Amino acid sequence: MYQGFARVYDQLMNDTPYDLWYKHLIEAFNTYNLKSKEILELACGTGEMTNRLAKEGYKVLGTDLSEDMLDIAQTKAYDQNLKVRYVQQDMTAIELFQTYDGIISFCDGFNYLIDSQDLDDAFKSCYDYLNDDGLLIFDMSSDYKLKHVLGDNVFTETSEEVAFIWENYYDDQTQILEFDLTLFIEENGKYIRTDEVHKQRAYTIDDIKDSLEKNGIELLDILDTNTNMSVQETSERWLFIGRKKHE
Repeated sequence: MYQGFARVYDQLMNDTPYDLWYKHLIEAFNTYNLKSKEILELACGTGEMTNRLAKEGYKVLGTDLSEDMLDIAQTKAYDQNLKVRYVQQDMTAIELFQTYDGIISFCDGFNYLIDSQDLDDAFKSCYDYLNDDGLLIFDMSSDYKLKHVLGDNVFTETSEEVAFIWENYYDDQTQILEFDLTLFIEENGKYIRTDEVHKQRAYTIDDIKDSLEKNGIELLDILDTNTNMSVQETSERWLFIGRKKHE
């Protein structure tokens, strides 16, 4: 996953409001009294949120399934003289040497878990690696976005360095959005074609609530990631804030 896409991910996501999301994340930390500055990030991608946290003095471990994404994240940290550790991990089966007061994930990491058991396993892993009363804060694309905004639409973009065709296919029965990416990436004056297939699942809020509760995490709030206000029917992103229950 993300083999070719990793190289152009930041360029294609350059309108993503990371600064706004970071502001809302810190507000959640403050509102719900994060105990320490030790944070684990799951599905960290190219490290945009991870590195922001490190820059503000948080001790962060960034994890992702994609080695290519982690290489880019680590390079960006080096370039900014940030002390961040990045390790390859499957969010459904975390294996680390310590627990954390905060676990976060932004930009659809949990949407990529298209099997309900994988979602349960991921939340169980979060439970296992949270300290008592630790916070789990994560962001997902809403079912409205996957069904009605992305849906069966096609998106294209071109620049001097890259061009892409992004074709979406949504299945109402499975609630799965498949998107086929065709990338043309410039290398030494030539454009190299790369094809990738990605899948995300349109979970409902009730799906997420049930899985969290089943795995020992109390849901504290659900907000619109972009507005930090209550979710609406047309909210495209959800920010879930949960807390590990006492054993």
